[in-house]
Amino acid sequence: MLSLTEKLSRDALDELTFHFAPQIVLATALKLDIFPAMAKGAKSVESIASATECSTRGVRMLLNCMASLGLLEKNHERYGLNNFSRRYFLPSSGDYIGGLLAQGDQLMELWLTLPETVRTGKPSLSFWTDGESSSFNIDIVDGLFRVHKGCAWRLVEILQGTPYFLTKRRASIKILDAAAGSAVWSIPFALKFERAKITAVDFFPVLAVAKRYTRQFGVQDRYRFLGGNIREIDLGRGEYDLVLLGHICHSEGAHWSQELIAKCFRALRNSGRLCIMDYVPDEERKSATLPLLLALNALLGTREGDTFTFSEYRQWLMSAGFSAVQTIEISGHSPVMVGLKS
Repeated sequence: MLSLTEKLSRDALDELTFHFAPQIVLATALKLDIFPAMAKGAKSVESIASATECSTRGVRMLLNCMASLGLLEKNHERYGLNNFSRRYFLPSSGDYIGGLLAQGDQLMELWLTLPETVRTGKPSLSFWTDGESSSFNIDIVDGLFRVHKGCAWRLVEILQGTPYFLTKRRASIKILDAAAGSAVWSIPFALKFERAKITAVDFFPVLAVAKRYTRQFGVQDRYRFLGGNIREIDLGRGEYDLVLLGHICHSEGAHWSQELIAKCFRALRNSGRLCIMDYVPDEERKSATLPLLLALNALLGTREGDTFTFSEYRQWLMSAGFSAVQTIEISGHSPVMVGLKS
């Protein structure tokens, strides 16, 4: 991510003024179904405007901007999808993330409240109705399945070669997907290990998304779904071989994350493992921009959320009783933190 000082050093003050605009351009194209209009090949401005029921003038300007951003190919006044846009922005693609990115205007609206949120230290989600907030959160859960899918599958590939999975001779491997979301982190385990039995815990509306994806991948019979607040649900004792915490600690905050880690420790069998997937800033919180931006996002949307360093996670894991803490490097994602219960 190009830093603001790098932009300033290039005398790109006018470009910096419009730093927000590409996200709005993309969200607009997604909402107006611009990408599907080119699914069968390059089209003229007039053809795309007609297919989307938009003005020729507006579509021409939008398409030119999209081409300059690398979202489209332009050749002799005809516009078409490139490999990237066909993969991620065409609804028929298995890697489609348009549903998540189309929420850019709502996210922008939220971030415009940052001055007041920084002043008060309180989240500003209250300016949305309950229905808007619920819809936005479910859209995020759904969209993040595709965002994290590649990382989740790579994690299983790494873990499957460890003695942990190869030497157990139980009738099944029991996995707890705590705060499961779309179940993106547990589904690849169900696909890879035929003996895996998984309990997915989350709020009931969120579990509806998880159920849909487990049906899509044909593993719904391996799952038990437990709806409710992760802070209140009893996760059991000595029951699971593996517990997954996927992108929940940054919204729970320091206190509730430590409580959750302690509950996960109790839920694990001896020699079990806890895997924590989240956005991890650098130790001094000064260079890893994305996790620090997501800390501000947690400030905007939660009462206690934040992002935490590896040292903080390690301290929490050891305090909960884990005997060792390791990290697993996964391309495209912060390192996964693994606690071993011996």
